[in-house]
Amino acid sequence: MINIVPVGFAAARKELARQEKQIPFATALALTRTAQIAERAIKQEMESVFDRPTRWTLNSLRLIPAKKTKLQARVDLKDEAAKGVPAARWLNPEIKGGPRQDKRSEKLLRARGILPNDKYIAPAKSMRLDKSGNVRLGQMQKILSGLGAQFDRYQNSTDSARSAANKRKFFVMYQGDKPLGIAERTSRRNIKLLLAFVSRPTYSKRLDFYGIGDRVAVKNLPIEMRKAFEQAIRTAR
Repeated sequence: MINIVPVGFAAARKELARQEKQIPFATALALTRTAQIAERAIKQEMESVFDRPTRWTLNSLRLIPAKKTKLQARVDLKDEAAKGVPAARWLNPEIKGGPRQDKRSEKLLRARGILPNDKYIAPAKSMRLDKSGNVRLGQMQKILSGLGAQFDRYQNSTDSARSAANKRKFFVMYQGDKPLGIAERTSRRNIKLLLAFVSRPTYSKRLDFYGIGDRVAVKNLPIEMRKAFEQAIRTAR
């Protein structure tokens, strides 16, 4: 008769228990590392599909790491901003497609009765843009101030920052009774159209935000899981 007894079973069970305790830590680590890879991949895609993306755009992603008590890591768009417009507002149409949301400047112009409800603003040929192809904030503030639709009506106690110089410079240009856009008078004979009134811009999907995330997860999560588990076992106390 052959008897097989569990020699070393207690030690093996103790080792298995020690390894089991590391599973939540390893899983959270693998999820977070995979999310970091996804974040980098999305930033690379932004640089590829967007024309000269601003630093604000490239830094618009937010990574929420996984925890042992919450095994989920997320890459999301920032939906708040101390100044300016939250990234989610202008990037969502690039991700999902569809019409562009109103800009803050457009809301201010509508409230002043300057911009028709069915129109939006777009830079005209005479508008000087920054290196990323956007209207400079300072220039937009001057235009809004000249039209009495400034960002902050408490910026200046003198007619809410609407200076006399800006009043003379900026005005709405018409063709008959149709408003064409906002123009600047640089001299008696020189007028430049800065902002054209256009139909609502509609975007096609350009940033494959969710597709990139799915592909990164399928490819990298098993690899990161193995690496994280090996690290967890190696460093277990």
